[in-house]
Amino acid sequence: MKTLLRYLLTIPLLAGSVASAQDATLDQLVTKALSGNYSVQAARLDELKTEAQIAEVKASGRPQVNLAGDYRRYLKIPGQVVPASAFGGPEGSYSVLAFGLPYNLSTSLQATQPLFNQSLLIATKAAKVSRDLSQLQTQKTKEDVAYTVSATYYNLQAVAQQISFLQTNMTATDRLIKITDLLRQNKLAKGIDVDRLQLSKTASQTHIESLQATYNELLNTLKFLTGMTQTDSLRVRTAIDESVPVTPANEYTINRTDLQLLDQQKNLNGLEQRNIKAGFTPTVSAYGVANSTVYATGGDNAYIKNVPGYWLGLQLNWSVFDGLARKARLGQKRIDEQKLDVQTRQVRESISLDIANARNKFLVEQTNLTTNQGQVELAGKVYTQTQLQFKEGTVDITDVVQAENSLRDAQNNYLNTLVNLRTAELNWKKATGTLISR
Repeated sequence: MKTLLRYLLTIPLLAGSVASAQDATLDQLVTKALSGNYSVQAARLDELKTEAQIAEVKASGRPQVNLAGDYRRYLKIPGQVVPASAFGGPEGSYSVLAFGLPYNLSTSLQATQPLFNQSLLIATKAAKVSRDLSQLQTQKTKEDVAYTVSATYYNLQAVAQQISFLQTNMTATDRLIKITDLLRQNKLAKGIDVDRLQLSKTASQTHIESLQATYNELLNTLKFLTGMTQTDSLRVRTAIDESVPVTPANEYTINRTDLQLLDQQKNLNGLEQRNIKAGFTPTVSAYGVANSTVYATGGDNAYIKNVPGYWLGLQLNWSVFDGLARKARLGQKRIDEQKLDVQTRQVRESISLDIANARNKFLVEQTNLTTNQGQVELAGKVYTQTQLQFKEGTVDITDVVQAENSLRDAQNNYLNTLVNLRTAELNWKKATGTLISR
């Protein structure tokens, strides 16, 4: 019996995991998400739309050519009232005369070129700011996606390790069931001890099923975030990197996209104010017209005549008074400017808070990692010693179970701390704006 017990107790406590070469790493998942994520694709389409809007604004400063045609068939030619004296009639009397022919076809070609339009110049500058704003929106979307993918990946790693621990616990429980049953057969243990171990095994199986469902949900979430379909196959590397990241420095550079977005919105607001003020200035355009009008009549005395006409001109437009509408719009934009200032101060304070919390969390988890690593080593020594004492008969199976559970808890705490440390590093990068390269 001692030989059997010795064999059962030498089964490895925690099976090592070997990562497959096909398992996706975090960097690979983030890279895939930055190109395949649906939100990123939509943001890039917004960039293309912005470019099309810029082209539309620039087109307003180029010559505009319009062709117009008008055909009329007069059923009754409209008349004009003229003094009868003009045709030898009495003074003070008037006659109605109808001029023209029943068939009229008029074609007009007009070309217009803005010469001075301050609003158009400002709109061109605003379009360029809109381009920068659109690019920053895409960058912000990428950063949000990278953070979500990373956080999901770390959560998945934690769940995978919990499943691994529970599976190892079940292996250990099976071993203890065999040991306890063997002791029961030799009148050294009670049957209720075996029943308790069976209940523990059942609870572990139920917990594993629940965690497996969570794991599958997180895996499906990663598929969605990276732009994959749910029917695609995805395997990720679940082994947690045990290297300790570099402690955040006291001095750092903030490169937050949301601050840059606010700066560009301020620039755009300033240009919009200038554009409203430009509405008080006149606009000047040059134009040229080529006109051709054909007059015709049918019947026995059919007649057709084309009368061309060409002219150039300058056109002045000046909105002298608009009921104070521009003043009201300008007041709205100034309020928006004040609001942007408030939002900028709020974001800066929020960034300072995020950085302070992330660095504090990092330092705490770094200390916890060292402590938990020592706890794993200590719990391993206790478990090994308890095994020896059990083989010598100086402790019972309850002490072995407690020592094994303590080792499991220590290992679980250690790995959870590793995940927390990675998450703290992720939050630090997010707070300082260094999640992805620009």
